Amino acid sequence: MNSSIKIKFLYSLLSLLFLADLLFIYLDKTNFRFISKNLLMPVLLFIYFSEAKFHQIKLDLFFILGLIFSFLGDFFLLLTSGFLLGLGSFLLAHIFYIISFKKRDLSRVSVGVVVVLLLYLVSLLSFLFPHLNEMKIPVIIYGIIISMMLYFSIKTQEKLLIVGALFFVISDSVLSVNLFVNSSLLLNLLVMITYVLAQVLLVKGILKTSKTYS
Repeated sequence: MNSSIKIKFLYSLLSLLFLADLLFIYLDKTNFRFISKNLLMPVLLFIYFSEAKFHQIKLDLFFILGLIFSFLGDFFLLLTSGFLLGLGSFLLAHIFYIISFKKRDLSRVSVGVVVVLLLYLVSLLSFLFPHLNEMKIPVIIYGIIISMMLYFSIKTQEKLLIVGALFFVISDSVLSVNLFVNSSLLLNLLVMITYVLAQVLLVKGILKTSKTYS
């Protein structure tokens, strides 16, 4: 199988797993999601490896670590008592993404953008705060880190990275509302749709910007 066919196959497999996972969410079949959801990041990782090899791009170790810890986050969040481990895994994933973005740091961010990010973070945390109970500190720390991830994506000036990071913020924001305020099927589906879009866009953005550093 040549590289281009392999990449197309992997994207098709990713799409099938994604659609299957949405179906399992709709049918409330959590056990089946241990297959569909937990295979998403490994397949995306193979896509990253394959595209990097095809375009002769140097691999980004920190971004790879981000995808690996995203996989761990996916796994732990499916467990009944795995929320803190999932939160910690995604926290580390975002830190690795931040390090990866910083290597592509090209511009300064305007004060207005920083103010908007701070206002969003404060507004979301204020909305969630009465519902967090003992989870207040972990959620606050996580909110700060993912906001930093979006901030550093903006500094790269790469649209794919910025939109991917934005989708990640949306996904995590909806997830927090779904977990702590009011759970619904629509929110569950929205979390997964924005999450997968975020990760795919980040992979494409890292590949695009890595050409300069290969």
